[in-house]
Formats: sequence, C-alpha cells, structure tokens
Amino acid sequence: MKFDKNTVIGLSLMLLIAVGFSWYSAKNKAEAAANAPKQTEQTAQTESTPAPESSNAVTSNGISIPTEVAVLNTARYGSMDAAAMPALETYTVLSNNKIRVKISSKGGLLHSAELLEADYKKFNSDNQVQLWDTAQSKMDIAWKNGSGAVLLSSELNFTASTTNANATDGAATVVLTATGSNNAQLQWTYSIEPNSYNVKCNFEAKGMENEMFGSPLVFRWLLNGLANEKGIQAERSKSSIFYREVEEDRNYLSEGAGDQKRPEKELNWVAMKQDYFTAAIISAEGFDKNADLSIMVPADSQHTKSYYAELPLKIKTFEMKSMEGVQSSSISKAEFQFYLGPNEYKALEASGAAEFTNIIDYGWWIIGYVNKYAVRPLFWFLSDYIVSFGLIILIVTIIIKMVLFPITWKNFLSGAKMRVLKPEIDEINKKFEGKDPMEKQQATMALYRQTGVNPFAGCIPVLLQMPILYAMFRFFPAEIVLRGKSFLWAEDLAAYDSILNLPFNVPFYGAHVSGFTLLMAASTFVYSKMSMGSQPTMTQPGMPNMKVMMNIFSFMMIFFFNSMPSGLSLYYFTANVISIGQMWAIKKYFVNEDSIREKIESNKKKPKKKGGFASRIEEMQKAQQAKLDANKKKLKK
Repeated sequence: MKFDKNTVIGLSLMLLIAVGFSWYSAKNKAEAAANAPKQTEQTAQTESTPAPESSNAVTSNGISIPTEVAVLNTARYGSMDAAAMPALETYTVLSNNKIRVKISSKGGLLHSAELLEADYKKFNSDNQVQLWDTAQSKMDIAWKNGSGAVLLSSELNFTASTTNANATDGAATVVLTATGSNNAQLQWTYSIEPNSYNVKCNFEAKGMENEMFGSPLVFRWLLNGLANEKGIQAERSKSSIFYREVEEDRNYLSEGAGDQKRPEKELNWVAMKQDYFTAAIISAEGFDKNADLSIMVPADSQHTKSYYAELPLKIKTFEMKSMEGVQSSSISKAEFQFYLGPNEYKALEASGAAEFTNIIDYGWWIIGYVNKYAVRPLFWFLSDYIVSFGLIILIVTIIIKMVLFPITWKNFLSGAKMRVLKPEIDEINKKFEGKDPMEKQQATMALYRQTGVNPFAGCIPVLLQMPILYAMFRFFPAEIVLRGKSFLWAEDLAAYDSILNLPFNVPFYGAHVSGFTLLMAASTFVYSKMSMGSQPTMTQPGMPNMKVMMNIFSFMMIFFFNSMPSGLSLYYFTANVISIGQMWAIKKYFVNEDSIREKIESNKKKPKKKGGFASRIEEMQKAQQAKLDANKKKLKK
C-alpha cells in the first residue's frame, strides 16, 4: 500500500478537523459546567427572595436568559390589587385524545404539557413525553405600571370556570378570570378540538386601559426541555428555537451552542424545538417588533436546551357602550395559539402557520423536495400495510435502487469503456512523458473523439445519484415515524443501536459499538473494492491513491456513523448489498468487454464529427496553448 504526498496531506487534514472538532466540543462543555452553578443560585434566589428587577441565568457563551421577575409588593397592581393577594396555586386540566395541558391559577397560563399517544413515550420508559420541565419553566405576561415597575400576570390569581375539560365529541373550552375593583378584569380563554395538538388562546382585559397599556404587554416564555431520546448529545444537536418573521422563510438559532437573536421584523411564530417534539406559540396577526430570543446548553444530562422568548403582544381595543349609547368601558384583546406536539409533517401543517412544517429539517432545496414529496409519503404509505419499519426500510431501499438502476447501468458501462481504452491511454501518457502536457491532453481528447468514448459519462450518473444519497442522510435523523420502532437488535431505529456497551469512552467514537454501522462500513469496503477494481487505475503523477483513500474512508465511517440513527446505517448497508449484487450481475451477464472493444475499433474506422462540447474543449486547449507559447516568447526576449 503506497502513500503519496497528496494522500498524506488529505489524511492529515481529516485528522486535524476531527481533533479540532473534539477540542471545540470539550471546551464548550467545560465552560457550560463552569457557569452552571451561577444559574442554579440565581434561579433559587428568585424563588425564595423577591428581587427588585430580574435575575439572569448566564450561558456558557455569555448569553443571558432572564428568569421571572419577583414583585416586592402587591399594592403596585392598582385596580387588580385584590387579585394579587397570596393564594394557593391550583390547576385546570384541558385535554383531548392527543395532549393534556394544565393551566395554573397563578397567571392563568400553561403550567405543563403532556403527549398522550402510546407512541410518544420517553425512551426506555413508560412515562409519556413531557414538553418541558415544570419546575424550571414558566410563562408570563409582563407590563409596567405608571411608576415604571414591572408587573407580572403570574402574581395574579385566576379562577377557572371548570377544573376539567376534555375534548371528545366536540371542542372543550376553559375560562380563567382574575377580578379586581371598579369592574377591572383579566381573562384567559382556552379551547381545544379533538384530534388536535393546537390550543387556541384568547386574552382579554376589561377596564384596565389606563393601568395596563401605558407600556407594551410582553409574553415571556422560559422553557427547559427534558431529554426524551436515546443519546442526549444527538438530541441536543437537533434542538433549537425556530421562528418566522412576517413574509420571510423560517429561521433558527444555533443548534450546536448557545445563541441569541433580536429579529428586526414582526414574528408569525416561535417554536421551542426539541428533536422530535415542539412547543410553539403562533399568532395570525403576528407578534410586535422588538422580540428577544435566546437559547443555551445546560450542563446536566436531564435537559436538552434552555429556551427563552420575549414577544410583544399586539393588542386590539374595542369600545363597549350601554343600551342608551353611553360609553361604559373598553375591552382589549390578544389572540394566539399554542402548538404542543410532535414534529410530524401533517400535524405541523394542520397548525395553519406558514413555513411551520420547515421545523423538520429535511434538507435544503432539492434534498428537501425529495424527502417531503417522495421519501416521506412512501414511508407513511408502506406503514399502513407493514408493521415492521426495518422491513419498510429494506423495501424503500430496493425501490430506490430500482429507480436508480438506469443510472447505475450507465455508470458501469462508462467504466467498462474506459477499461478497454486504458492501454491506449497508457501509451499516450508514455509517449508524451516529460513533454508539453497540453499536447498530451489534445492527443487524449482526440482518442476519445475517435473511439466515441465520453470520459465524463461516468461522472454524470454519480452526480444524479447524489441528491438521493444525501436526502436519505437527512431523512432518517428528522423523521419521527421511525422513533421507538425496533428491528433485530436495534431498539430504536431513530437512535443508534448498540451490540456492545464499553466501560470507557473512545475519543471520536463513543462508549458503544453499533452493529449496523459495522455492517455498513464492511459493505462499503467490499463495494469500493469491487468498484475500484472495475475502474482504470489512475497513473498520473500527483494524483492521490484512490484505492487507499477509499479503504480509509470505509474505516472512518465506523466513527462517523456510530452515533447516527440505526435506520440510516441499515439503509446504507442494504443499499451497498444491492449495489454489490447489481455490479456482479452486470459484469457477469450483461457487459461484454470484448464486444465493447470491437465497437471501439469500429468507431475508429468511422471517425465522428466533432461535437459542440468537444470542439469547445479543443478551442480552449488551443487558446491556452497559444497563451503559454506567447509567455515563453516574452521570457526569451
């Protein structure tokens, strides 16, 4: 096995990138751990000791996520002072067959959200998925009184019209009201439909226009996501705040580290995405400008990310008149809805929010289209008839390979022609060794034209296959349909499989051995051996040893894919096995190199007219040669 200079340089760069990525990840974890005690202390202080303004939890990269503002005295609430008196916190339950939410009497906002369907349980647990940690998460409405003091809805006591509303045959509604003096009133109305993940919300303020609306009303949401999947690092890498500015494409904060954003435009929606599940707030009217979004990576292993959003509400005010036409009061309203459910395409689409389905990252442009409109519908169609998702992956792989077979055939045929032509190309290389490289290129192109062989014919089929190959790479980590589905030794096709758990962590590899990854890497090695063996050997000086590179690539895949979803490794393993079978069958039964050689010899006797592409290549070569000759003459002078 020979290593030339280019091969050594390529391997060195790959090693440096891997070492650099490991160092960067370790650095972020160390900084997050160093700052974690500050966050805990500050949160505890807010809960036990009232603070005049607000406490801040500082992330590893300096981003601040504010916790709730504690009120010094209830007398600052004006006509709502009576509602701000201490009282026992109670909860109202609103549910259907898909979700159950609890609404707190303190502030009248959501306290918890739980998914009820059997498929949506925490990994390796009988507990249903909870969308956030209730002890470390909070919603609030914040505003300022005439003195500039910050007031919070969570300091007001709301009374519910019912303690349990279940949407079965029709919609269920819950109303929570906080009543003050002089007919002042704050009211929350929540409604939910059967078979829905959407909770509609209506906020009303009566008789509060002189006290509440001197400053913007800001919806504040602090959410600490709970780990629900196998492998906290993989879950965190797909967790972030997604949002959409009005009339723009969806955007998101960093998925790999802490991040902060103050969007310039009004927002349609903000989503706290946690890998396969999302808690989002959506407004048809849009949230006002000056929103603040931030995210951080917790130092523990129980939480995915810490999310924070400040969203100024758009308030509509309506004048209310008595029967005699005399103005009596006014009502101010704000409407929005929550989405509390899985990152499943149809469920997200049912929210009605533009760009909301793009929370699922199926890939960019053509990759996303392939996954949305071809691969995903095929998976869901087969799932209606086949129980085993491992078997579905096998069937999908076979279908894809059948669709790509004409391209595979073209690629192999091109390789066979190049193998037949290789002795003559070697003769040209030998003839022009040490001479002008431009003359050698012209002689080679003349041979291709004379024999009717297109040297680029093998490249085009490979390029056509790339969108499918990369689409599958993006599909498996994003598609919730595979979550919790087992196959052979893999307990979850949406997470890595493990045939052996190691008592230690191997750098760049992990603390487990993935069986499907080993099979995939082994099949890649066999396929590359067969593929390279059927291709002409590159003999040009300076070119890297491709056989060596492919062998190393097969080995590196063990590290790259060890923590990837087992469904992805299963797909690539199956695809490799099918490709190996196709290559063997084509070579043995369908491609005869002797007949190809006869055809090439026949083409030599009937020279073809230069095609447009070949003519352009030759003209470019001549122009380049003329330029080189001119430069040589100048140097001689």
